Amino acid sequence: MEQKPRTKQWPQYLAAITATMSLAVAGSHIGWTSPTLPSLQEPASHLPITSNDASWIASFYLLGSIPGNVVAAFMVDSIGRKASLLLAGLPLTVGWLLIIFAWSPYALYASRFISGLGQGVVYVVCPMYIGEIADKNIRGSLGSFIKLMVTFGELYAHAIGPFVSYEWLAYSCIVIPIVFLATFIWMPESPYYLIIKNRRRDAERSLTTLKRHMSKDDLEEDMDQMQKTVIRDLSDRGQIWDLFNTRGNRRAVFVSFGLQVILQFSGIAAIESYTQQIFDNGKTESEPGLSAGVAVIVLSCMQLVGGLAAAAVVDRVGRKPLLLATTFLAGVVLSVSGAFYYLKDSLGWDMTGYGWILVTSIICYELIIALGLSPLPYMMLGELFPTNVKGFAVSLANLWASLLAFVVSKMYQVISDSCGVYASFAWFAATCFVGIGFIVFAVPETKGKSLLEIQEELNCRRGRPKRKKCNEMQISTIA
Repeated sequence: MEQKPRTKQWPQYLAAITATMSLAVAGSHIGWTSPTLPSLQEPASHLPITSNDASWIASFYLLGSIPGNVVAAFMVDSIGRKASLLLAGLPLTVGWLLIIFAWSPYALYASRFISGLGQGVVYVVCPMYIGEIADKNIRGSLGSFIKLMVTFGELYAHAIGPFVSYEWLAYSCIVIPIVFLATFIWMPESPYYLIIKNRRRDAERSLTTLKRHMSKDDLEEDMDQMQKTVIRDLSDRGQIWDLFNTRGNRRAVFVSFGLQVILQFSGIAAIESYTQQIFDNGKTESEPGLSAGVAVIVLSCMQLVGGLAAAAVVDRVGRKPLLLATTFLAGVVLSVSGAFYYLKDSLGWDMTGYGWILVTSIICYELIIALGLSPLPYMMLGELFPTNVKGFAVSLANLWASLLAFVVSKMYQVISDSCGVYASFAWFAATCFVGIGFIVFAVPETKGKSLLEIQEELNCRRGRPKRKKCNEMQISTIA
């Protein structure tokens, strides 16, 4: 009996790692502001800036990501996933060049906006690319690289920044986009995109590259399933309003937007923006605690550890159990933080000697959400939507996330000033506990399912003969 060749999956890991290096570049741009802006505001700075300049430098990056998300929705289906990522690497690199040669705050404004354009593109394209190149049994692990690489980029800038000059930090960070462009250019295009463009032979070569030692029968089987998926998805050319034309698309929008509400309203943007202030509130003069720079590095390390753990367990545990566990635990530690502030500020208790409770709860929050609640909403974007609307869907989901992050970051200070910091943390914790119900009843489990199977499940109503209905839909579409 002839032994069946084993499929090698390491090329898929290599493609995912090199693709998500673009997100590490984005992460380094995000992390750059933490060590750099305070030093630029010092009197001896080579490029003095005011606090108003600093706020614009920080915010222009997010502003640039908005048109980047929109451009990516159209670009990803016209020039392809691979070409879109490589093209996005150019503004991310130009951003660092402008930082190195900046002569005024306005040059930094331009740098941040241009870099934000690149981030907007890679945040849309990476989930699509990974969702389409990965086998169903490792798609969750590879999808976890999305947030993991962002965290790595942030940690890279946070760890180097406090110990080197402005110029050397920029020189160190520009290495990442160079590595990305030099490595990802050799990776294959998504076979789904090649099938969309009627390039079946190129799709076969791409699939063979991604699955080394694949037998001819397995290759034909995978190609046939991809062909069926693409034919079904593209039976109607995708437009943005098609996101709401079918039951499956509506469910996917509801799930992806709902998960972003839970993630963002758990306070991630506010907590990461006000980490130094939160840590300062948790200590007294007798408790010197961690310096701001070291605290940020510790938090980034916790996120990185959590991201690595998520990549290791997501395809074993499943998306839904991991979301439930991390959302519940996040609610618990946020409740502890809120209780600390309530006892200290509202009841006037003397919390001297107990500041470590607040610091520990914040660090635990970062670790917990990195295990599931933070990466999974982004990773699942590449799984939930059909090929014909995936670009629009991922773009809109990222725009929605950016809007929610802005609202949370702004409202945190407003609520804290008017009602107390404990009220903000109560809001964050309550969102997590309410979100558990949403995850239980609305979020589908995608572990171990092909993209075709996920679409069949989303389009089939609960309580009805699922297999028969889906098969009828599939046959009529392909015919």
